[in-house]
Amino acid sequence: MSLFKLSLKEASWAFLLSRCLILVAGYVAVIFIPQAGSAGFFPCEFGLSTHSCLLVWNHWDASAYARIGYQGYAFGPDVAFFPLWPLLVHIGGLLLGGAYPMSYFLAGLFLANICFFFTLVLFYYLLAEEFESSLAKRALFYLSFYPYALFFFVGYSEALFVLLCLGVFLLLRRGRTLDWWFAGGLGFLATLTRSMGVLLAIPFLIVSIQRFWVPSQYHQSSLWKKLNALFPLVLLPVAVVLYMVYLGYTKGNPFLVQFYEWNYWHRHFVLLWHPFIAALKTLFKVPIFSLVFLKNGLDLTFTILPVGVLILGWKRLPLHYNVFAAALILFSLSFPLDSTTPLASQPRYMMSAFPVIIIFALWGKHTRFDQLYTVVAITFMVLNTLLFVLHYWVA
Repeated sequence: MSLFKLSLKEASWAFLLSRCLILVAGYVAVIFIPQAGSAGFFPCEFGLSTHSCLLVWNHWDASAYARIGYQGYAFGPDVAFFPLWPLLVHIGGLLLGGAYPMSYFLAGLFLANICFFFTLVLFYYLLAEEFESSLAKRALFYLSFYPYALFFFVGYSEALFVLLCLGVFLLLRRGRTLDWWFAGGLGFLATLTRSMGVLLAIPFLIVSIQRFWVPSQYHQSSLWKKLNALFPLVLLPVAVVLYMVYLGYTKGNPFLVQFYEWNYWHRHFVLLWHPFIAALKTLFKVPIFSLVFLKNGLDLTFTILPVGVLILGWKRLPLHYNVFAAALILFSLSFPLDSTTPLASQPRYMMSAFPVIIIFALWGKHTRFDQLYTVVAITFMVLNTLLFVLHYWVA
């Protein structure tokens, strides 16, 4: 069996099992547990409208992306959501009818799951080539059942972003003449999906230097090959510039993203340790087992966890994997929320640092660790699914 066919097979199992778990957990939650702030239950039962059952996933950023897909950036603060994912949601919504916002929410839901399936395919393919097939298989399940993998199911941009990042890494590994330009193109799209996509320039630069600029006794590359591997890097910052030009042309201000991130979303640059100190201060101020205490505790735990894993396991990975994961984590932590939950969303952002999952999979060779990861991950994945469909903020 070819590696691609094997990747499809393994990805299918991980994808279907994880979707089944999320759907069952979500259905149980809305049937048996009241919604947040309400004594009533969500009207989702057999025999009712399919739309009413699907709407349990239409919360938070999923509804924001559906809104942008439906009406564009009519609501000013929405410009903080970079344009590629809303554009895809818009196209998908039109194909589903386009007359109502529900069409765009459904498009986001379907597209997120399609993207995640191919994310699993590329993840297996990349790791089977870079490491071994047994590790690749574990990594698929570890990613599919990660405590916050719910956000690969709902209509968020995470699945598309990780898919594009994996595509870049796969092309960099292959390294043919046109692969550098294809990798630059995918990096361009990743940056139009999330601003942190520009950080793909780091592994891009590391691999090109290792391959063409470090002295080697085996070959001497031509200047053209060296420049061909560097020129596509320009495409990544160009994506940011193009979005700024678009905002300048349509809104009259190319710096609207920064304005709304600071004034509406309350995110601004801080030193790395500030959000951790703020989260710990909140833990000591609020009552134990209050909602704010539990939320800060979970945010703190699942933000520190990937940081610690990367520190402990960095020697097991190639340099460009480590530096990319570290850059994503540092970038994310440098722009926390200015609120009582400063690390809100950070556990979700950390999922994009997929090399952390690879380290987990390397440790998963040990049966006890594999069992521990499986139990903890599935437990928290179910918990986060319950909270999300009941309209509690998760990440």
